[in-house]
Amino acid sequence: MIIGKGFLILMVLLVLTGCWDEKLLKDSSLVLSIGIDIAKNNKVKATTAIRTSKMITGGQSESINYIVEEISNTIRETRLEVDKQIPGVYEPNKLRIVLIGDKIARKDLYPYFDVFFRDPRSSLVAKVAVVKGEASDIIKMKKLKENLISEALIDLIKSAEEHTIVPVENQQTILTSMFDEGEDFTLPYIEKIDKGTVKVTGIALFHKRSFTGKTLKGNKPIIFLIAKGEKSKDIKLTESLETIEGQNVKNYVSFSVLKTKRDMNIKIVKGNPTATIDLKLFIEINEYPKGSLFEQKEESELNKKVAQRIEKEANAMVDTLKSANCDAFGIGRYLIADHPKEWKKLDWEKTYPEMPFKIKVKVETVRRGIIF
Repeated sequence: MIIGKGFLILMVLLVLTGCWDEKLLKDSSLVLSIGIDIAKNNKVKATTAIRTSKMITGGQSESINYIVEEISNTIRETRLEVDKQIPGVYEPNKLRIVLIGDKIARKDLYPYFDVFFRDPRSSLVAKVAVVKGEASDIIKMKKLKENLISEALIDLIKSAEEHTIVPVENQQTILTSMFDEGEDFTLPYIEKIDKGTVKVTGIALFHKRSFTGKTLKGNKPIIFLIAKGEKSKDIKLTESLETIEGQNVKNYVSFSVLKTKRDMNIKIVKGNPTATIDLKLFIEINEYPKGSLFEQKEESELNKKVAQRIEKEANAMVDTLKSANCDAFGIGRYLIADHPKEWKKLDWEKTYPEMPFKIKVKVETVRRGIIF
């Protein structure tokens, strides 16, 4: 019976033993967003939004952002400097989003993310976006449309992801692409429009680990993601059907993409790679001021015109990717896997921008609206 009690006590002690690396929330300062910019003499400027609270009437508390900006030689060094100014310990495990100023993004990004990848407390699911101008300008806003800046930014990015406007990327996903010689990555591109407005305006194109300075805007980000096979649930487009000179409200059509079929073909022809993407879109008409589509001839003509417009934009998008030397479709990855001997003979830096690469588009209307 004594042995039984001793065994029971031992088991209780084992269950109640605390973690060796336990960190109490009350002793921590939670970092929710950070903006990284280049400073003078190639130093790093980190602008950090830290969640804290203040007492308000009635003994209640209100969440606020405490903004700290530091300039140092490395991201780790800026953390140490920030730690000297805040109550509690700098905790990156709740980090939601990292903003990168476009100037520092043109450099090799890896050195600025190394600290996040090495720290076991880091949140590798934090979103990453490139900012036109200074990332600090957005973090310092503190609030956006009455919401704290960190939450507002993450909601902005997630909304763009759900509408197939930007790729679904985070620190963990871009780490893989940073060391993949066969595929480049892309990131959301954000602009501060005025004192109270921030907008996702497109996709920033990277080559290897640096921002090329080129972006996809307008309908091109959506078409890029559809062509890449990264369609989300909600895709809406508006296309002009006539020339610029003849444009009016009746020359536009708005539609949702309900389903897609995609076939990517990569071949080696006389030692040189070629790529084509055959894309078929099944659409629902949301707005067509020109009139009804009762006749099959009218519907077929509309499908043809929409397909031509999207195909034109798709191939303009491909030209932008090639001019940026951004292999965002991972054509190099296909070649490495399926044609390793030919890949070793290629100078991909020179071959990719010059290779034949076309997208062909077909459109089929499957819904015309409830009154048609």
